[in-house]
Amino acid sequence: MRTWFYGLAAVAAVATAAPADDKPAQDKAAVAVVKKAIEAHGGADVLNKYKAGTMRIKGTASVMGLDLEFTGEVSYAFPDKYKMTMDADLMGQKLKIVNVANGKTVKSTVNGLAAPIPDAAKEEMASNAVEQEVTTLTPLLDADKYTLKSAPDADVNGKPAAVVVVSGKRLKDKEWKLFFDKDKGTLVKMQRKGVAADGSTEVDEESYMMDYKKVDGVLTPGKVEVKHDGKKFLTFEITDVKYKEKADDKEFAIDD
Repeated sequence: MRTWFYGLAAVAAVATAAPADDKPAQDKAAVAVVKKAIEAHGGADVLNKYKAGTMRIKGTASVMGLDLEFTGEVSYAFPDKYKMTMDADLMGQKLKIVNVANGKTVKSTVNGLAAPIPDAAKEEMASNAVEQEVTTLTPLLDADKYTLKSAPDADVNGKPAAVVVVSGKRLKDKEWKLFFDKDKGTLVKMQRKGVAADGSTEVDEESYMMDYKKVDGVLTPGKVEVKHDGKKFLTFEITDVKYKEKADDKEFAIDD
């Protein structure tokens, strides 16, 4: 979600570690929290069924000191494909931004023209598909991809949350914190080190998921709020969600 707006910021502003030989032991308490969350979000059979999806988004982005309204569409396919198309209006100028990640190859265009992408933003764009995998939850139980450990409980919007720290080669050995409602088991917050809309500055990113509803048997957030270093960055609604067993690879093709 973080680099959807890199192309917009550009207009406004005119190493993976080698894997260990042995699998690290998974924290049993953390695994239990994730298993509870899997059941809360629809169950392993349902979650594992879908390897791709699409959704519509609509909201506001705070970029370069401006609050910008946008609409868009997001598509993804596991393990490493992601596409975002966004329409926005910047001081009277209509913008269509398209960001595509296909494996390690990424491309950003603004009104059909290629936009330069800083190296940090390239990695960030490529990680969007990984974020979809993390929030699917069932892949977290694969010790070849992820390592889980417990952290002290936290307060999220006035309610207690169980905290699981996720790392591993899929996250380039960086740590992500997942916060789960203690009673319901739902994922209510995700925290990680991310990249700001300028494509290079590191920020502390917090994403809050809310207004859940069932779609194709999957408990799905209807609204997301994202903060960078404690300040509002994005607020958007999610609609027209469609989960798919497979996607058309042509949708994520990147032309030279």
